[in-house]
Amino acid sequence: MAIIHGRTIKIYRDGVYTLIAGAKSCTIHKQSEVIETSDSTNQTEKTYIPGRSGWSIDISHLVTTSTGGIPLVGSTYNISVKINNNRILYGTAICTSADIVGTVGNLAQGSIKLQGTGALT
Repeated sequence: MAIIHGRTIKIYRDGVYTLIAGAKSCTIHKQSEVIETSDSTNQTEKTYIPGRSGWSIDISHLVTTSTGGIPLVGSTYNISVKINNNRILYGTAICTSADIVGTVGNLAQGSIKLQGTGALT
């Protein structure tokens, strides 16, 4: 088992490997619904089966001249998530929000939220 260093996780867009951001952090969320299957004969314990799954990505980054503008919220991106040299995940995601914050005396910082559509494989 190899330990993955945070600096190797990179988010690219539209297959041209243009880095979205000099990411400070990147969180990949995978989630699954659960469907209750309890019946009326068992009145004390609930039972479940897995339902549909989904994924999303949150990126926190420094704003640079190359990351400058806010991505178009509502736009769809083909993305690649490079986990390490041997593992790249591919998917399509919609930008659901993008923020840039600048305070006097500090570097401008941004955050992007991407909602996956379909599989991340």
